[in-house]
Amino acid sequence: MMQLVKKISKIAVVAAIMFGGAACSQFLDVEPQTSWDSDNFYKDAKEVQLGLVGIYNYLGKDETYGSYLPSNFQAGTDEALYSRHYNEGWPVSLYRHTSATRDIEQTWYALYRGIDAANKFIVTVPNTPDLDDVTLNRVLGEARFLRALYYFDLVRWWGPVPLRLEPSKDIDANNVAASSIEKVYEVIVEDLTFASENLPRVQDPEMNKQTGRATKMAAHGLLARVYLTMAGYPLQNTAMYEQAVAQCDSVIEDGFHGLMDNYDEVFRNYIGNIHDVKETLFEVNFKNLRDQGLNEHGRHGNVNGVQFTYGGEGYPYSYAFMQLSIKVKNIYATGDARYDWNCASYTYDKKKHELKRITNELKWWPGKFRRWEPTNWDDVDTPGENESYEILEPIASPDKNFTGINFPLLRYADVLLMRAEAENELNGPANAYAYLNTVRHRAGLGDIDQSRVSDEVSFRKEIQDERLRELCFEGVRRQDLIRWGILGQTLEELNMQTEASDDYNPSNTGYTHLLRAGENFDESKHLVLPYPLQEITINKLLDQHPNW
Repeated sequence: MMQLVKKISKIAVVAAIMFGGAACSQFLDVEPQTSWDSDNFYKDAKEVQLGLVGIYNYLGKDETYGSYLPSNFQAGTDEALYSRHYNEGWPVSLYRHTSATRDIEQTWYALYRGIDAANKFIVTVPNTPDLDDVTLNRVLGEARFLRALYYFDLVRWWGPVPLRLEPSKDIDANNVAASSIEKVYEVIVEDLTFASENLPRVQDPEMNKQTGRATKMAAHGLLARVYLTMAGYPLQNTAMYEQAVAQCDSVIEDGFHGLMDNYDEVFRNYIGNIHDVKETLFEVNFKNLRDQGLNEHGRHGNVNGVQFTYGGEGYPYSYAFMQLSIKVKNIYATGDARYDWNCASYTYDKKKHELKRITNELKWWPGKFRRWEPTNWDDVDTPGENESYEILEPIASPDKNFTGINFPLLRYADVLLMRAEAENELNGPANAYAYLNTVRHRAGLGDIDQSRVSDEVSFRKEIQDERLRELCFEGVRRQDLIRWGILGQTLEELNMQTEASDDYNPSNTGYTHLLRAGENFDESKHLVLPYPLQEITINKLLDQHPNW
C-alpha cells in the first residue's frame, strides 16, 4: 500500500496522520492546528482512498512490520539471535523485557492506532455519497482485513486484549477491559470472512492499479493462518484444522497463485520493489523516499541482513542485529536452493575494506533480505583482494539506516505448508505429502522419503522444520513455535547445538551471548508480552498478566 501513498503524494501522508488517530490520543505530542469533521469527511471516492491510506499506513511503521514484529520481536528463536554480545538492545529477543520496555509500548500503540483508523473508516465511509454497494463493500473489506490483521497481532503477542470496535472519541474510551482470546478471534474471523466475500481477486483490473492491497485470496490465506493458530496453543481448538483446510483450498483451487520458478527470485523481487502477484498474496511495500520528506521506508536488509559496516552515504550499510542460528545453517539438505540464499557466510571487513568469507559457523548472517552481495563469488575466498559487490536495492544512494525492501506477510508457499500441516493433523500424512513436495520441488529437492515421515508425529516434525527452511526471517517463527507449544524446548535444543559446535568458545563473551535467549526464557511468562506499563496506568479496567 506504500505505493499508493507515493501516488497521492504528501497530501496522502497528511491524511494518513489525520485519519490514523491514536487509541490514547491524549499522549499525542502535537496539538492539531485544524480539525476535520470525521463524520462527514469522505465526500467522494478520492477521499475514501485517502482514508484507506491512513489504515494501511500502520503496516509500514518501524513499530510494526517496518522492523519490530518481523525482526526485533522475532530474534530469540531457533532461526536467529540478537547478535550484539555487549548490550541488550533488543530486550524482547533476549526475554529480558518488562512492562516498561519501550518497544512493547510502541508496537501496542501503533497497532491500536491502526485499529482506530479502521474503526473511523468503517463507521464513516457508508455516508459517502455516490458510492455504489460493490465499491462500498470492497473498501469496507480492505478496512476490516486490516483491522483483523492488527487484532491478530495483538492477540498472538499479548493474549486477551481490549476489543475496541468503535472510534475513540474521548479519554473514557481508554477504560476497556481485556476481552477473552476467544472473543477477539471471533471478531477477527468475522472481519476476514467479510473481506473474503467482498474483496476482488488480485488480477482484477481495479486491483492492478495499486500494489500492496488486500485481496480475496489474501483474506482466505490469512484466515487459514488464524484457524491454525486457534487450533494450537493456547486455545487448542483442534476443530479449527478443518476450517484451515477449507481456507487453504480456496486459495489453491482458485488457481491464480502459485510458486515462482526460483526461490531467490521471490526475494530479489521484494528487494527490487517488483510486485509479484503470483506467489505473494500480501506484502508491505516500501520506498526509501526520506529525501523527499516521505516516511515510507523499512529496516529490512539493514537490521536483518548481511553485515556491511563500512562507509556512509552510498553504501549498502547493514547493522545485522540478527545472527543466523546454527540450526538454520544445518537444517538444509545438500542441493537445497534455499540454503545459499538464506544463509550468508560472508561480510564486508570494515578494517580492510574488503569482502571476506566467514569460516566460523556461529557468525553467519540471515541472507534473505540482503541489500548487497559479492559480484564474483569465487573472489570472496581469495584473501587480500578488494572484491567488488553489487547493490541490490534499485536506488542510486542507499540510506545507512533505512531501506526500500518490501516485506511479505503471506506467500503461496506458506499456504501449501499450512494445508499440509492441517491435513496431517486431521487425517495423517497420506494426503499431505503432495503439498509438502510442491514446496520441496521448487527448492530443487525430490519427493520426501515417506518411510521417514510415515506417521502423524514424524510428519508434524518435518513440517515444523520445513517451515523454518522456507519461511525463516519472514516474521512467523516465534508464533509458530508458541502455537506448537515447543518454544522453550526449541531454545534448549538450540543452546545445546551451539555449545556442541567446534567454533564455540565458552571463555569468550562473543559466543556465550548466543545462549542468552535460551537461558532467560521462562515458560510461565514469556509466551505472551506484558501489557505496556503506560497502558495499565491509564486503562483502569486492564489488569496485568499474571507473572508480569
